[in-house]
Amino acid sequence: MIIPFFIPHSGCPHHCVFCNQNRITGQNKSEDIASVPQKIAKYLSTYSNDQPVHLAFFGGSFTAMPYDVQRQYLQAVQPFLQAGLIHSIHISTRPDYITRETLVFLRQYHVQTVELGVQSMNDTVLAVAGRDHTRSDTVTAVKLLKGERFTIGLQLMLGLPGDTEKIFLDTIKSVINMQPDFVRLYPLLVIHGTPLEMLYKTGRYAPLSLDKAVFLCHKALVLFDHAGIKVTRIGLQPTEELERPGVIIAGPYHPAFRQLVESSIFLNKMRMALLIRLSKTDTAVFCVHAKDLNMVIGQQRANVITLKKEFKLRTIRFVQSEQSAIKGRPVLL
Repeated sequence: MIIPFFIPHSGCPHHCVFCNQNRITGQNKSEDIASVPQKIAKYLSTYSNDQPVHLAFFGGSFTAMPYDVQRQYLQAVQPFLQAGLIHSIHISTRPDYITRETLVFLRQYHVQTVELGVQSMNDTVLAVAGRDHTRSDTVTAVKLLKGERFTIGLQLMLGLPGDTEKIFLDTIKSVINMQPDFVRLYPLLVIHGTPLEMLYKTGRYAPLSLDKAVFLCHKALVLFDHAGIKVTRIGLQPTEELERPGVIIAGPYHPAFRQLVESSIFLNKMRMALLIRLSKTDTAVFCVHAKDLNMVIGQQRANVITLKKEFKLRTIRFVQSEQSAIKGRPVLL
C-alpha cells in the first residue's frame, strides 16, 4: 500500500505550460504538516495486509522546497518508520534539484525512492514546455541517485509541444540506457487554467489523438518490457476533479487508458499468430491466461471485431488457462 500525500506546486520554481497540479490531484493546497501523523494512522487502521506500506509525497518538487519544510514533512513520518509500520518514503522532484548534499539529507530521513519529472530527453522540447532543466540535468541526477543506491523512477510525457514520434522514441531509448527502476507514461492533456490551454485555443498546439497516444505508448511499453523496466502507470489517474466538465479541454484522455494500450499489444500478438498459421479456416481459438481475458477481447470487444474483419473470421473463441507460461501470450490452438 502507498499512503499518498499531495503537495501540488510546492517547491516548483517554474510554471510549465501543461501544469495545473490542483486540477490533476484534486487538491487546492498542500497537505498540512501537522495532519501527517493523523492521516498515516487513519490509513494504517484500515489496512490488514501483510505487504509493506510506503509513504509518498506527490505533486510538487520536494527537494526544491526549503530544507526546513522538507525536514518537517520527513520528521513527521519517522516515528512510523522506527516502529516498522511504514517501510519507506517516496518523493517526487525535478532533475535539476538533485545534488549529492540533497541525497545525503534524504538518506538521513530514510527516503528510498526518488521519482524525477523528466518529461523528455530533448532539450528543445523541454525549453518549449517551460521545464528549465536539460537532458544533461537528468543524466547527472540519475547518476547521482544510482551512486547512492536510491530506487529511481522517471516520469515521461508524450505529445509535448514540438515533440514528434521520433523524438519521443529517442527519449525512450535514452531512458532505457539509464536503466531506472520504473517509469510512468503520461500522454499530454490540455488542462483548464494552464498556458497550454491558450496555445491550444489559438491554434498553436494540437494534442495527440487517442489512437496516436495509444500507438506511442504501445511502442514504449514493448521497449521497456524488453529492457526489464517496469511501467507503473500509463495515463493520469482518473479523479472526480479531473473528470469534471471543463477541466480537460482537449487531448487523449481515457479513464482506462492503460487497458487500451495493453489490449493493442494483445491484438498485435493475435494478429501475428493468425498471419503465420497454416490452417486458413474461418474459426480461431486462442488459449489465454484467465487474467488476460478482458484485455485480449478488448473494450467493447474491439479486438475480436478487428480480427474478424481483417482475417474474414466467422468465429473467435477463447479458452482460459491458469498456466503462468501463457501469461501475456495468447496461444492460437
